[in-house]
Amino acid sequence: MDWRRFASCGMNRTARETILREGDATCFVMRGVFAREAFEAWHAHIPWQQNAITVYGKEHLEPRLTAWMGPAYAYSSIRWPERPLTQEVLELRDAVQGFCDAAPVFNACLFNLYRNGVDSMGWHRDNEPEIDPACIASVSFGATRDFAIRHRQTREKWMVSLGHGDLLVMENMQRDFDHALPKRLKVHEPRINLTFRALRG
Repeated sequence: MDWRRFASCGMNRTARETILREGDATCFVMRGVFAREAFEAWHAHIPWQQNAITVYGKEHLEPRLTAWMGPAYAYSSIRWPERPLTQEVLELRDAVQGFCDAAPVFNACLFNLYRNGVDSMGWHRDNEPEIDPACIASVSFGATRDFAIRHRQTREKWMVSLGHGDLLVMENMQRDFDHALPKRLKVHEPRINLTFRALRG
């Protein structure tokens, strides 16, 4: 299947919705770029699993399902072995790459499945030394969920709703900003997001 055909026609860089811009840090959203792509296709395509993480010496199950494709990678006591990006993921990666200015070539993808509004992601940065901080791009499929951003020093917050097919891009955000996907108990439908990043050798 040629996944690139699902990209909506007529989208261009003028459709950007800037969420914040501070120094060289920028976050923007492009709405409905991949709105025709089926949630069900990605749900079936990805080998989902639920990992345990260690927090303050105690082990907890992550409140979501995840998967990984790319070079070997580790974070929060989770270790992912190397797994090549599939052809379907590569085709979506190439489409996403075209919307990111001067981004490094994405060679890895973290997949998250939020089964309902109880599943969530706490405040964090993707600041592991292996990750190129210049650009991280995330595509959402399924239920609309709020995405939160917080400045690490001033504690100022931003909130943006991400719907089916939306593309969110964070450029140079991982030093000064945290982000999260908070619980939303009124949401009963699942959401998938594919987060592309570049891992350095």
